[in-house]
Amino acid sequence: MIFGDTITRVRPLVTQDRYGSDVLDYAAGARTVFAGVCVQPRSSAEATADERDMVTTGWRIYSPAGMDLDIEPVDRIEWAGRTCEVIGEIARWPHPIRPGEVHHCEVDIQKVSG
Repeated sequence: MIFGDTITRVRPLVTQDRYGSDVLDYAAGARTVFAGVCVQPRSSAEATADERDMVTTGWRIYSPAGMDLDIEPVDRIEWAGRTCEVIGEIARWPHPIRPGEVHHCEVDIQKVSG
């Protein structure tokens, strides 16, 4: 089944430090589960710098027709035992028949290791 994946959105709790800057607390953040999405591989890259090996792996989340995902660039996504960062803005494709509605969403995520 193409839309057989389940993801968890982690929206951070935003507090301020003593200087008035925002601090994002993902551990205390709100979790929302989205079932019936499709997660596909997007890209992978390896880099070696200053004796550090780094691997960046990316995926793209697709929602089925009619599902608008409440995901923002500041959120994190938990999926398949991984915690990933959302990359960039969420693509909300307009519905071709129903003006003002979303047909489906595409969300790029990535995990950096190393």
